[in-house]
Amino acid sequence: MQRFTNGSTEFQTHCLTGCIVVPLSSNCAVTFLDFSEDIHVGKVTVKDVAAAANVSPSTVSNYFNRPARLSDDTRDRIRRAIRDLGFVPNDAARRLRAGTNPVVGYIAFELMSAFTPGIANAIEREVAARGMHVLMANDTESTDRERSYIELFEMQRVSGLIIAPVGEIETDLLELKRRGTPSVLSARLATSDSLASSSADGILGGYLAVSHLLEIGCRRVAFVTTSPELRQMSDRLQGALRAMDEQRGATFEVIQVPERSVGAGAAVAADIAARAESARPDALFCANDLLAIGVIQHLAVHTDIRIPSDVAVIGYDDIEFAASTAVPLSSVRVSAESLGVAAVELLFEEMELVASARPGELPDTPSRHILFEPQLVSRASTLRGGATG
Repeated sequence: MQRFTNGSTEFQTHCLTGCIVVPLSSNCAVTFLDFSEDIHVGKVTVKDVAAAANVSPSTVSNYFNRPARLSDDTRDRIRRAIRDLGFVPNDAARRLRAGTNPVVGYIAFELMSAFTPGIANAIEREVAARGMHVLMANDTESTDRERSYIELFEMQRVSGLIIAPVGEIETDLLELKRRGTPSVLSARLATSDSLASSSADGILGGYLAVSHLLEIGCRRVAFVTTSPELRQMSDRLQGALRAMDEQRGATFEVIQVPERSVGAGAAVAADIAARAESARPDALFCANDLLAIGVIQHLAVHTDIRIPSDVAVIGYDDIEFAASTAVPLSSVRVSAESLGVAAVELLFEEMELVASARPGELPDTPSRHILFEPQLVSRASTLRGGATG
């Protein structure tokens, strides 16, 4: 067990192998779960905790399972009693007895990116406001790890699951829902009416980016991305191609990179600089802002290629650093905050639907899909001759 402090909140954790848990604020209540029996240091029991906090044992039970029912003062007294007595409950056994779990799971494919933490922050805050906890995992774009985490969270009987998917997992999530665990797709539109989703229109985002590049006179466009097999990337590619279809005489290429990072973007810039001038693209649409920042940094520092006169560059997500690059970066803005808030709203709706459904069946009420429209943000990296976005 490890104990650490974040602000005024103390956390006790048990290791859950392979899972990355991120405390994102001083109000965060992130819980690791184990399968052992209750650990009673010095034979401490729930009754001892109740006596120390001057509450009933059932109130201590509510602290773990239904914290929203308790006042802040009562929760603080129980928290101090648990800390002072060194009581560590067995989450798995307690959930089986109570039939509830105050934990929801969140699986992301790039939890440590520049964009995803904004979604995670919003999810943690909104879940905590409802008196529950968040357990987060990073599958690093591995479909095997993704399925493993889904299975693990189901075994832990989380109350619900938010997932930014890598693979095609809707069938698995529908089966999970039939077995009583609701889920919400984050950053990808669900195709099933029985799965909720909070997403941004990636096809529109790709279209906006490339249409802007064509409008400023670019005719040799390249899309810098990782594998287009990832739906979020393929949607952006589809939108880019739609824009290209509207412009005669323009050429388009896909430059594939191993990861969406600053370093990968710099490597692309080095490759482009090594080409003959006639073989270079005159515009780069990068699948995220980190790639675009890497491109700009390398071209500005190591070459005489001018941005945007020789090569215009646009990114995606409009992260905080986009406006602060050597040449301020144009981007397609997607609100991470909105995606996270909507995902939690949908998940709690799904919990109610699943609770009212017949055992082993999907709810009769269709799930909701919230689709946000991205926005074009034009800055110096694409502004040629006074063009505006």
